[in-house]
Amino acid sequence: MEQKKAKANSAGEERENEEKPGRQQELEGQKLQQQEPEEKDAKKQEPAPEKIAESKESAARRETEMVVLNPGAFAPAKEADGQGAKRARDSYSYFDVEALRRSLGLTPDTEKKGLAHCRRREVVLDETHFGYTYYEDGILGDAEGRGIWKGEVFPIQMVFSRDRVLNVECHCPDCQKHFYGWYDRKRNCGWTAALFCLLEEYLDFYRPGDATDRTGHGLIASFQERRANRIRADVDAEEGSLTLRPRLTQKDGRLSLSFRVGSEKLFVVKNLREFCQNVKESATDTYGSGTRINHRMGNFTERGKEWIRFIRQVVQEEAQFEQRLVESQSWSRKAVGKSGALELHGWRLDRFYELMGEDGIEYEEKTGEGKRKGILTCGVEDPAVILRIRPQEEKNVFQGIRVEWDGPRFFEGSQTSYFIEDKSLRLCRVDPKFLEATAPFLEIADRSSLSFVIGRNNMAEFYYAILPRLGEYVEVREEDAARTERYLPPEAQFVFYLDAQRGNITCTAHVRYGEEEFSLTDLLLDDMEAGMEPVRQRVREAEIVYRLRQWLPCLNMERDEFHCGGEADLVYQFLENGLDFLLGVGEVQCTRRFQNLNRARKIRISVGVSVSRGLLNLDISAEDLSRKELLQILDSYRNKKKFHRLRGGDFINLDDGGLAMLEEMMDSLHLSPKEFVKGKMHLPLYRTLYLEKMLEEQETVYSTRDSRFREMVKEFKTVSDADFEEPASLSRVMRRYQIVGYKWMRTLETLHFGGILADDMGLGKTLQTIAVLLSARLEGRGGRTLIVAPASLVFNWGEEIRRFAPQLEFCLVTGGQEERRKKIESWQSFDVLITSYDLLKRDIPYYEGKRFDYQVIDEAQYIKNHTTAAARAVKLIDSANRFALTGTPIENRLSELWSIFDYLMPGYLYSYDVFKQEMETPIVKNKEEWAAKRLQKMVSPFILRRLKQDVLKDLPDKLEEVRYVRLEGKQSKLYGAQAQLMRQKIASQDADEFQKNRMQMLAELMKLRQICCDPSLCFEDYDGESAKRESCLELIESAVEGGHRMLVFSQFTSMLELLKPELEKREISYFTITGSTGKEKRQQLVREFNEGDTKVFLISLRAGGVGLNLTGADVVIHYDPWWNLAVQNQATDRAHRLGQTRKVTVYQLIAKNTVEEKIRRLQETKQDLSDQILQGEGGQLAGMTKEDFLELLEG
Repeated sequence: MEQKKAKANSAGEERENEEKPGRQQELEGQKLQQQEPEEKDAKKQEPAPEKIAESKESAARRETEMVVLNPGAFAPAKEADGQGAKRARDSYSYFDVEALRRSLGLTPDTEKKGLAHCRRREVVLDETHFGYTYYEDGILGDAEGRGIWKGEVFPIQMVFSRDRVLNVECHCPDCQKHFYGWYDRKRNCGWTAALFCLLEEYLDFYRPGDATDRTGHGLIASFQERRANRIRADVDAEEGSLTLRPRLTQKDGRLSLSFRVGSEKLFVVKNLREFCQNVKESATDTYGSGTRINHRMGNFTERGKEWIRFIRQVVQEEAQFEQRLVESQSWSRKAVGKSGALELHGWRLDRFYELMGEDGIEYEEKTGEGKRKGILTCGVEDPAVILRIRPQEEKNVFQGIRVEWDGPRFFEGSQTSYFIEDKSLRLCRVDPKFLEATAPFLEIADRSSLSFVIGRNNMAEFYYAILPRLGEYVEVREEDAARTERYLPPEAQFVFYLDAQRGNITCTAHVRYGEEEFSLTDLLLDDMEAGMEPVRQRVREAEIVYRLRQWLPCLNMERDEFHCGGEADLVYQFLENGLDFLLGVGEVQCTRRFQNLNRARKIRISVGVSVSRGLLNLDISAEDLSRKELLQILDSYRNKKKFHRLRGGDFINLDDGGLAMLEEMMDSLHLSPKEFVKGKMHLPLYRTLYLEKMLEEQETVYSTRDSRFREMVKEFKTVSDADFEEPASLSRVMRRYQIVGYKWMRTLETLHFGGILADDMGLGKTLQTIAVLLSARLEGRGGRTLIVAPASLVFNWGEEIRRFAPQLEFCLVTGGQEERRKKIESWQSFDVLITSYDLLKRDIPYYEGKRFDYQVIDEAQYIKNHTTAAARAVKLIDSANRFALTGTPIENRLSELWSIFDYLMPGYLYSYDVFKQEMETPIVKNKEEWAAKRLQKMVSPFILRRLKQDVLKDLPDKLEEVRYVRLEGKQSKLYGAQAQLMRQKIASQDADEFQKNRMQMLAELMKLRQICCDPSLCFEDYDGESAKRESCLELIESAVEGGHRMLVFSQFTSMLELLKPELEKREISYFTITGSTGKEKRQQLVREFNEGDTKVFLISLRAGGVGLNLTGADVVIHYDPWWNLAVQNQATDRAHRLGQTRKVTVYQLIAKNTVEEKIRRLQETKQDLSDQILQGEGGQLAGMTKEDFLELLEG
């Protein structure tokens, strides 16, 4: 039981003594009040010198007064009545005194006796204890006191819970008459009542205990102990100052590892399990005669930390082993972790070797002759082993040889073995090849030596099979080798006689020992019949027979032959593998009939490719084979056979890369073997690049390509050198990689292929596309273009065309249904029509019968689901050249890629059912590498993707882009009404009235800007669309899918609040900083953002525009531009600053045909005026006239 003690002669006395000071102060206060008037009068009469002295004293007191340096930092929470602290102290009492009194069962007479004992001070409350037991969850109390009667002192004890007295022991003379002082509660004595009276006063005064249960108390105590340990750690040690030094000891063939710990002086760690616990709890422990060491992990050196992690692993392993022994009620032993040393073997030895490092560790070897110490280092080498061989005789008769193994002691790890090299004191890891060759010796070697005898009958096996292998790794020293050689039997020489007839192969196998020759079929007879020739190497012979029967399993004992039973598969396997084996182990003789058997050969495949009439012509043939035979060979290959036997008996090896390529061709072109070899096949031209890729990868296939095919492939491989010149007006605008992208798109157009421009966001996919469209106009190729984009980007396309290609006439297909119909009907009046996915779905009937030269879909992931109306609509448009723009061609599933290709080149990736069966399922579910490679070969020529890191040299530090959105529906009407209201107000005022109402106009202008951002900012019940919010979320989603992280700035914190639920809905992680975010919290969020993977940081412009380093982001979005460009650029620089390793892309969202666009244009022409409008709260508006305001509000 944990204890809390309180000592007092009596609680009553303590209470009385506590009350006196309070009453005394009260009386003294009354006296002071009475004296105040007199003192005041006296002070009025004090002379001036005394006032001067008092002034000096006051000044001196002020010098020593305490001043709070951090006011409010740790101020307690205030309550309305200011009495919270008093209530917390006085109103709560855990122990129910009345319930305790009832449970004690005191009679009135007994209570009177108890009070009498208290008045006469015959009872003393010595101690109270409070704590927990394993049987009660709540806190228990124990009151211990003394009774004094006629000079004798006796103990009284009472144990109680919150509301019940559990036990009373009184040793007064009356209670001693009863067994062990127990007394019936109804007959508790006056001494017990007296002790309870004192306990009652104690509980009322000190109010100990609360409802914390045993588990909660233990948890708090644990945290308190850890906090105390951390404090002691900060005081007792410096970061990285503790050394943990290992020592390796070898004794009786075992390795053990012990440790010493300390800073200047090192102390032996006697119990490693306790040591690990101390590290875990950051505890302080005493070593030696009083040296205190705190075990916080951070106090140890880096090497020490590595050793601690190793010790933990071993100690945990030992603890688990010990627990299993206890659970199984098996024998027990002292766990290694409880001692100061770790036994090293298995994985422990492997890990120890890795941890040793270059510096080495202390080493001690204990033997019967004494100790040897030094510094042990690590290395990799084979041990120096000597194998001594000498004749073994008995009574002058040669019996065989004695072999002695002399080498170091080996210690087994889990992966390999180790030994200690004595001279240089190095722990060496043994090469696995050495272990493989010497394993039988190491398994039976005693310590480091081994001695055994090989008799005469086994000498051949030892000398011919074992010793040659051993000789590569050990030093062999042989005594009197000439004598031994006289008794060494001759080595086995194998001879094989091969024949072939009627599709069967036969083999007669013999073994020669000197001049004697034996049939290997003898091994298959009983020992009695075969005899026991002592000179024969039975094991070696058995090995040869076993391998021979792998190919020739049948046996004809009468003819002494092994054969294959005419099985074609066995004949093929023998010719491919068995013959080579026999040639390697002995002499092979054969008949002419066997020689006439041709070993399996590979076929020479030829592929002819040509181009005519917009199609690929493909012709497949094989040298010396008819089309029928080639068809049979392909059929055998597809049935997973290893060979094919021609009618003439020749074998064709089907393990051939050329056949694999033909199978891939058949699968990708969906042709049966019969269709594949019947003659010329006609394929779509878009298979050109895929076919070229396959032919390039297969050197065993002979191929011929006509000039047109070669030209097409060359054009595509040398895109950067293509003769397509970018428009002159864009030559200084486009960067090198953009010019390459332009040429790539032109090449695809020339070859009538579609393609995906999948550059990273901010790299200018729009500009590259506009360059292609402009070149068509300038080169007289004319034509019409349909661009389909998300609604938020439709106006952005118009602005980009106006900026980069003003020669192009474009039309935004927007407005009501009738207005859109008229625009589509007059399509030939424009070079480019721009519409949204949503409007294209509605207007698809109006596009019927209209053929476009180009069709471009922006943010092509919008058609990733091929079943949607948007995907079906873009595929219904009649267009000659199709391009797709997207930064994320695959977001989640491969079906998304299929849908885009189905738009670009229908049928190229087959139907979706076939694509799913042959590619998507094998790749995604079965992780089939061949399917992934096949898909990659098919699509890679038609996807151009460059990341920012790929084109760093061509990029400026910042990429800046303005994205325009157009207000529609309710939002547009609200903006128009507000702008009209402002125009009317301003128009109705003369110049003086306008000057007086400037601040009101500024507020109205702010409202107008809020409507641009989101009408919900100023209209609580607004339930319509918000063009800019939708555009921003689309941009965020696209950036996140492209692997980017971004900062989103807005001067309206309420706008950030509107974005939060949208991000949560899309499961996009975010942080937020506003003016209410504390400094410490800001720095914490900045650190977590830069070091973590949170995708979005929402920042109010004024709160986060300066002082933050957010280089974890590479995209910046200005939701509502700050018209003071210096402030806006400061915000951008939160990401684009020292430490940023990536290029930063900056997006500015502008509402089209609104005050935002007007002021942006003013920024370009009247920078000073722009600053005046929105730089301050009105102080800079003096120069803004009534006409300036009206110009801003023009529609």
